[in-house]
Amino acid sequence: MAAFIQSSLIRKILCRLCPLAILLISVLATPVNGQVDITGFIRNYNAIQHSQDNEILIGRNRVRLDLGKSFSMGDISISGDVQNLYSASSDSLRFTLREAYVDLYFKNSDLRLGKQMLVWGRAEGTFITDLLTPVDLSEFLTQDFADIRQGVTALNYTYYLGSDFVQLVVNPVFNPNPIPAPDSRWFPRQIIPTTINTRYTERDDEAGLSDVQLAARYGFRSNLNFDLDLNLLYWHYPNPTYAKDLSISINQPGGVLELTETYSQSFIAAYSGTLQLFDKLLVTSESAYYQRRSFDYLSSELRDLNIQDPTLFEQLQIAQIFAQIEDGFIKEKPFLVSMIGLQYELFDFTISTQFVNEHILKFDSEILQEQNYYYSTLLLQRSLQRDKFLFRFFGRYNYNNDDFWLNPELTYSGIDSFEATIGSQLFGGKESDPFYGHLSFSSFESNSFSYLKLSAYF
Repeated sequence: MAAFIQSSLIRKILCRLCPLAILLISVLATPVNGQVDITGFIRNYNAIQHSQDNEILIGRNRVRLDLGKSFSMGDISISGDVQNLYSASSDSLRFTLREAYVDLYFKNSDLRLGKQMLVWGRAEGTFITDLLTPVDLSEFLTQDFADIRQGVTALNYTYYLGSDFVQLVVNPVFNPNPIPAPDSRWFPRQIIPTTINTRYTERDDEAGLSDVQLAARYGFRSNLNFDLDLNLLYWHYPNPTYAKDLSISINQPGGVLELTETYSQSFIAAYSGTLQLFDKLLVTSESAYYQRRSFDYLSSELRDLNIQDPTLFEQLQIAQIFAQIEDGFIKEKPFLVSMIGLQYELFDFTISTQFVNEHILKFDSEILQEQNYYYSTLLLQRSLQRDKFLFRFFGRYNYNNDDFWLNPELTYSGIDSFEATIGSQLFGGKESDPFYGHLSFSSFESNSFSYLKLSAYF
């Protein structure tokens, strides 16, 4: 009986860890020379809300396993996470395949095939040229920034020209950024604030040849004090814009406002670079021009009506206006986003600040987003007690709506293979207008939280 119970328990564990076990066995069984390198970590993360009830926002256990094996022409790499979100359910278990790719090395070039992370760009707290790899925003900032990246399946070819290189990426299927569910505390408020029943739907179109994405990069690395990346992409913007439609039925007198995810794909020309001006001063710059990007708008007829709490007569007027609109109240415009930043070493502090401008070209007044949107970031870092402690502070301030996000953090790593981190994610600022077209951190003010993270590496 004891042997039966023991074998049943082993089978149950293996079934729960089946995806990770299959990956492990596949790599170990690969008939190639070399030893399998196994690294990873075990991490416990708890986040507590600052409000009076001090709700536990997230309680998570995460096991990361990274496997690597070399052979005569290259390497095989696999990385996966097993997560237990015990704040939702004590026995919850979720597997995520982060990366699974093979590297092939040739005389003057490399080829990487499979699911991989492609990190381009130098901006902090935002994504300008770093568009290739999706980021998981479903739990917003209750995950480490390094953990929210998700691999993308691609062919990634790099040809080396001395210190410089040319890189070509082909991605057959578009993967958008996972965003919070509409009923989540982290979901941005609805595009049109109204008492009319609202329903959000994901895009339902199947992947086709038109979804294929291409990216090319020339990397200039010949100068020790200067590097530059020139990028040309045919890529989707990874966050959705919502097509809006109002349907009226007998069973639903007030109608249903349907908001459907849409994604715009266009040519994007971009650059990013750094320049070492002095020994302790580094200048960073990054910019991307979109041939077109989607933006929300409201017609002047709609703006003149009481959309937020319409009467039955006003609902009929709104329905008539929606019936005449075929574009889902979305306009596509050229778009330019630019960043300039400085990094300086002062009194053992690394100080980095960046200023960003988002500009909509061919702008018209019906668009909800502002023609010029400004924000800046500040990053402070300093090691203490012979690198046993690392203090880090990151902040972002949005000028247009006077809102902010702050992230102070202190990490202790004085014990081999062990790390403890305490920190906070703080949100606030001026309450935004009901039809404000940008993400405002002030809407998450009540979600501000502190966290404790314990990690053991192997």
